[in-house]
Amino acid sequence: MSTVIASILPASDSKGLTLLPINAVERETGISKELLRMWERRYHFPNPERDSQGDRVYPADQINKLRIIRRLLDAGFRPGKIISLDLPALEELVSSSHGNPSSTLPEHLETELLEILKSHDPYRVRQYLNHHMIRMGLQSFILDLVQYANTIVGDAWMSGKLEIYEEHLYTEELQTLVRQNIGNLQPASASPRIMLATAPEEIHSLGLLMVEALLRLDQVDAVSFGAQMPIRDIVQAAQKHKMDIVVLSFSAAFPANRAIEFLEELRFRLPLNIQIWAGGGGLRNSRRQIEEVQIMSNLQGLHQSVTQWRRVKGVKAA
Repeated sequence: MSTVIASILPASDSKGLTLLPINAVERETGISKELLRMWERRYHFPNPERDSQGDRVYPADQINKLRIIRRLLDAGFRPGKIISLDLPALEELVSSSHGNPSSTLPEHLETELLEILKSHDPYRVRQYLNHHMIRMGLQSFILDLVQYANTIVGDAWMSGKLEIYEEHLYTEELQTLVRQNIGNLQPASASPRIMLATAPEEIHSLGLLMVEALLRLDQVDAVSFGAQMPIRDIVQAAQKHKMDIVVLSFSAAFPANRAIEFLEELRFRLPLNIQIWAGGGGLRNSRRQIEEVQIMSNLQGLHQSVTQWRRVKGVKAA
């Protein structure tokens, strides 16, 4: 067997159990390869084995633990506080961290959503999400239903109620629906002109898409450049496209200290007439303040920030 073919097949340990390569673990857990390596150095977990080519391979028990850690990061926990905990302790934290759903949500959302995802019918998933988007409107759909539904799906995936492909189907159908509804909005012509991006190690883009939709509803000229954008390119694009603001999203899996360092460097490189706004789970519990960088605690505050910018600049919405 060639080296190339061997490298894409799962390995096995001495007991014959499957070991997954780091690319597969990234897909399974939503935690980037860079973070997996950093945690290995800093926290000594995960603790991968090595295959015949010397590449990292991960056993199922470590992957399951990483899934739970990812859910706790989404709930606001910091990596250094939870990575050393054993599986029962992590599961107890998950059980105690659930919030109460909004009263505007459908009563049986969790049961219905999981049943539809288990039906393996993309059309049903699409119709279900679209029905609630039409009923609630795009803004309420994102701020209320999607944020709660993301938690439902993530918890079900982590506990084994959903397979990774079922979680991926939900994410893809949701992103497609939101993009379609953004496309149906009137072209935005009012200031500010906002650039949307994530840092190079940030692979998650759903949060960025949700921000884009809310900004477009506010008649903001928002342009998304997608995930994993090098800082040099962010600086160049912001200047070439004459942006007023750069908005960055950091998921809960992104280390807060790394996010702060990235924002400090970006602030140093970017002209002061271009503002920087940042938010997401990766910054939720950070107490550090960065001069000339606005840290946003939640999506609900986005409208207020846009309104305040327009008031200061003397700009009216279209």
